[in-house]
Amino acid sequence: MFENSERPVIIIQPDMTPLSLKEFAEKKGLDIEVVKTRARRGIYPTMKMGNGQTIFINQAAMFQRSLEADGWDVRHLQPYLS
Repeated sequence: MFENSERPVIIIQPDMTPLSLKEFAEKKGLDIEVVKTRARRGIYPTMKMGNGQTIFINQAAMFQRSLEADGWDVRHLQPYLS
């Protein structure tokens, strides 16, 4: 096992671009009504940008939730040192 100072560094570069509900549905192959319902229920994290009329899926928050659910401590990340 690695000691704290010897833990391996894993660099993950997921797509964090906010997507409209329609774009997200198309990308995932889901019906738009399913995506709207899941967003309304808080299953998908959402955000508003610009004029605040368009709702976007917050992929960054979704990715963070996924890592936390798998036991990763993403709140105390160390900066990557090259």
